[in-house]
Amino acid sequence: MEAITTSLTTAITSFAGDAMSAIGAIIPVVLPIMGALVVVGLGIRVFKKFAK
Repeated sequence: MEAITTSLTTAITSFAGDAMSAIGAIIPVVLPIMGALVVVGLGIRVFKKFAK
């Protein structure tokens, strides 16, 4: 039973490390894109408000 517990702990730890590495690699790309979408959305709202 101890071997199974050790194996599962190692696998989950490895998976968590890989997931954090992937998130760390993706965030610098996603943040500017999301920021641009927010700015465009706000710009459209302001334009619609003044266009009425």
